Amino acid sequence: MTEVSLAAQRAAVVAMRGYQDLTDIVPPLHIFDRNQRPEVFPCVIVGDAMVDSDDIDCADTSEVSLDFHVWAVEDGLVCCKSIAGEMRRALRRLSTELDGFKLNFMFGGARYLRDPGGEHSHGVVTFIVRAWEPVT
Repeated sequence: MTEVSLAAQRAAVVAMRGYQDLTDIVPPLHIFDRNQRPEVFPCVIVGDAMVDSDDIDCADTSEVSLDFHVWAVEDGLVCCKSIAGEMRRALRRLSTELDGFKLNFMFGGARYLRDPGGEHSHGVVTFIVRAWEPVT
């Protein structure tokens, strides 16, 4: 058994790497978790996560907020927004079980940021994951 946000992260990365319309834009190995600036473009980097708990008698439940950072080399935001749209489709209504948790994904929102240097586009895409672990 693992921590719930890690299970949600794993499920999201596997689903995105397996979604052809997304991997037509971002190679599967460019969807990763690392603590440094992007070196390959375009890419999707696992970002911050936050977990809120709402435990009840019959289950341990959580709401996980997962951020993913999208990076591309471009003058505008077209590629960045296209990647975010495919991420949304890849995880739309994803319902799975992993590491002892039942996980249901929902799109939480996206923010698009312009690089002051004008070379990169950057997006932050958030998913909300309802998770529960049955009490045994």
